[in-house]
Amino acid sequence: MARVLLSMLVMVASFGCSQAARDNKGTEFILTFPENFQRDQNRPKLFIACPHPTGARVTITLPYNGDTDTVTVNHGRVEEVELRREAVELRDSEKSDGGGRAVHITSDVEIVVYGVFAELKSSDAYLALPTDVLGTEYYAACSSIARNRNQEGWDDMPSQFGVVGVHAGTTVTIVPSQAVEFDRRNYGAGQAFSVVLDRFETLQVQATEDLTGSKITATQPVAVLSGNTFAYCLPMGERQRGTGDHLVQMIPPVDTWGEEFVTVPLSRHRGGDLFRVVAARDNTQVDVTNENAKTLNAGEFWEIDIPSDEYRHVTTSEPVLLVQYSKTGSADNTATDPFMMIIPSVAQFEAEYTFSTVDLLYDPSRTTHHINVVTSSADIAGLRLDEQPLPSDTVWHDVPGTRYAAAQLTVSGGTHTVRHMSPIVTTGLFSYGFTYLESYGYPGGLRLAQIAAPCSTTAPVPADRVDNDCDGRVDEELLNGIDDDGDGLIDEDLAIGNCADHRRQYETCLLQRCRNMAP
Repeated sequence: MARVLLSMLVMVASFGCSQAARDNKGTEFILTFPENFQRDQNRPKLFIACPHPTGARVTITLPYNGDTDTVTVNHGRVEEVELRREAVELRDSEKSDGGGRAVHITSDVEIVVYGVFAELKSSDAYLALPTDVLGTEYYAACSSIARNRNQEGWDDMPSQFGVVGVHAGTTVTIVPSQAVEFDRRNYGAGQAFSVVLDRFETLQVQATEDLTGSKITATQPVAVLSGNTFAYCLPMGERQRGTGDHLVQMIPPVDTWGEEFVTVPLSRHRGGDLFRVVAARDNTQVDVTNENAKTLNAGEFWEIDIPSDEYRHVTTSEPVLLVQYSKTGSADNTATDPFMMIIPSVAQFEAEYTFSTVDLLYDPSRTTHHINVVTSSADIAGLRLDEQPLPSDTVWHDVPGTRYAAAQLTVSGGTHTVRHMSPIVTTGLFSYGFTYLESYGYPGGLRLAQIAAPCSTTAPVPADRVDNDCDGRVDEELLNGIDDDGDGLIDEDLAIGNCADHRRQYETCLLQRCRNMAP
């Protein structure tokens, strides 16, 4: 038995050296900041968190002017790095001059990065995606247009998206959903045009109509961010008015989109939240709790206004992008403001998160930070927030027609962790915050497995974020000789939670595995 135990430990140790997982943590990021209408000259920032216990050594380079900064990011802390606005902010509807407005971030260990553009009365933030998960096909998500603003040189506030080159000689093809002017040339809705981007070069496309559903493809992976210079996030067809905000999110590539989602209302709001379902394929059927089903073609979207006391289940026949929008605080007389937030599919939920809150400017004393959490109803007890059980007064709401439950929690400012005691129990986490006239929101993290790409079965490597058995799920088994997910297969798609990392169940797990292996 001792010899078998030793062999098991050697095997488990070797699994710890598997390839980098496909998720929002990484060692290289290339990003940018789409235009913010506000001109108070508050600088964009990076918020950098390090899940690694030894900390990280991080280098930030601005290719536009060659600025380089190296910082140490300690475990459990957020390092804030201010950036020169003129070197990183996209402007107008054109290819950026001077070699682009990219930000290049490298680290000696995996880190979590946020882009934060906190201007007075016009703030938002996004979760950055590392270069190893970027793709070649995207669709933009934006919002309805704020008209007649007559401020900072604009009348109608544009919707927009930005693209960043990651490799030299990349041809980017854009099919706008609305008529646009780009580099002083006009293109009609649906009229494709192409731009060549080298590494770190950038472009921005703007229009005074909603650019949601615009398609971006590239010959090599690129980064894509989309949103609005300023928006109110009221339902389409309603007059757009009230308090508004800058909108931005970094968009995941189509090959990581999913087919099942859970919607959770935002804290503090009483007048409901907007959701948009964006399709990438023709004849995509979308089913939403309490709604009549709809069929979308590629580039089409469905906007749904969901009341603040309802939790919904969204399923689709083809992969889609789901985005949640916080409405203007004027919609329900609350001290909130608009933001947009990517909602990962259930298949891309993580087993553990390290995430950070964002400091808001207009009224810091009234800022509140919140998280929405989604997990299986049967697994609620195993959740840990900052290594402690969730507060005893946490209220859970069952999601009708599913095995999931969701809760809203208020958290303090700073860095937090959420994980489950079992490595194969995944959780959805969404982080957001409000003060009067400002807000932010983004997913706390997500897996970025290529679950929407063609799939071939592969040998299981623990925590590889690959759908090894092509069942639409990722890393759902423990290395324990047991059919954990009930599909008739054993140890076919392994989580990080092998016997050496089975959280307080090490001995039971390891002995069970050894018994299964023993002659």
